Amino acid sequence: MTLAPARLDPKAANALYHDAAARAYDGKWAISFDDRCLRYVRERAERMLPGRSYGRVLEIGAGTGFFMLNLWRAGLVAEAHAIDISTGMLAVCAENARTIGCDVRLRVADAERLPFDNGVFDLVVGHAILHHLPSPGAAIEEAYRVLVPGGDLLIAGEPTRRGDRRAKRVGRTVGATVRGAARAVPALRSPARAGADSEQERILRELEWDVDLHTFDPDAVGTMFTLAGFRGVRVETEELISSIWGWAVRTFEAEMPPGRLGPRWAGFAYRSWRSLYAIDRRLYGVVPRDRFYNVLAYGHKHG
Repeated sequence: MTLAPARLDPKAANALYHDAAARAYDGKWAISFDDRCLRYVRERAERMLPGRSYGRVLEIGAGTGFFMLNLWRAGLVAEAHAIDISTGMLAVCAENARTIGCDVRLRVADAERLPFDNGVFDLVVGHAILHHLPSPGAAIEEAYRVLVPGGDLLIAGEPTRRGDRRAKRVGRTVGATVRGAARAVPALRSPARAGADSEQERILRELEWDVDLHTFDPDAVGTMFTLAGFRGVRVETEELISSIWGWAVRTFEAEMPPGRLGPRWAGFAYRSWRSLYAIDRRLYGVVPRDRFYNVLAYGHKHG
């Protein structure tokens, strides 16, 4: 089957792609509910949010639950709610929630048209979601609507324009280098597969470049928050040197034969990323923020 991505609207393409990706998604992106991921989420929440605990919390575009479930583990969430357009992602999220004992309320829904009444959540969060949406400003307006007066919005993990271009260059360079080395070193070659691709594999291949719709200028994200009605808007960025290492590692791992890299490699890659991230933190306020890879944004609904 040919998917003809041009004939699919962006939401349909995202739902189809993420349904196909759901089962392997946590492994691909090293998502877990261990101390490593808990630390990642807690650091961003403490950096951007004024509160240290919230009652009813909604995550838009929750995927497999990485951000919301780790926020819950960190003690920031009393009552967890999450929506996503992908039923496959929510199924994995439900399994992850059961594993850690979190009673999260899940709904299949569109972040641009939330199925909730006005003023029902104390905090809305989103991680790596706006760049998948045709109208990210509409999702921010919806977040404002469903927040109680005095509620907060936190968005994280959105790619900057410069950071995304740099990541693609790193990926292309590392990928070409590994493939070139594999021609000379048989041990680096992935084994040939027998048979045709599965339907799932075809979907992932054909839609991979059709689901990321935006990159962002940090100032433009702040403007979207302000136009939606938020006050006290703050936009920050993170990951510069660490993003170069991170994308090099991801590309290298994707090119390696299954099972070739073990836990010692994973530990080395993570410790190296943490060291580089510590250097990046010293560059905040020195290097222009649009040079970093990820945007984080906060806004408060006045009440």
